[in-house]
Amino acid sequence: MQGIRPARVERPTYVWLAVALQVVTGALAVPVGLQMISAPNGDPLGLPQAWIDATPFGSYLIPGLFLLAINGFGQLLAAALSVVRHPLAPWLTGALGVGLIVWITVQVIVMPFHPLQPILFTVGAIEAFVALFWLRRLQHPGSS
Repeated sequence: MQGIRPARVERPTYVWLAVALQVVTGALAVPVGLQMISAPNGDPLGLPQAWIDATPFGSYLIPGLFLLAINGFGQLLAAALSVVRHPLAPWLTGALGVGLIVWITVQVIVMPFHPLQPILFTVGAIEAFVALFWLRRLQHPGSS
């Protein structure tokens, strides 16, 4: 007896933009998250301890775990689910896009400006909008 497989969802062409962004974001987040976990003082990445002292965390361990799990493996999982047209793909894409926006907003509040911040904020916004249009299309076939 074979297992029950979830129905595949339609995957509009514009979803491939989100997939590409998710793969790049995830691939970049995993090694940085691992470095933050292995050296929670931030030294290997050149992150001053003073930046994290101003937060409730006290070290880069918790942000590193979040970066690894959510912005790293989460983004890669969303990309894989999109490729196989899993029903959770548009929802996860949207949640991770909004999560990336929140992550960068917190960074802007806590840390000095870095050129990657507006880029990653834009990536999160693109993912969120792709998910919005994708979900709308699934709700109303023939639109967007």
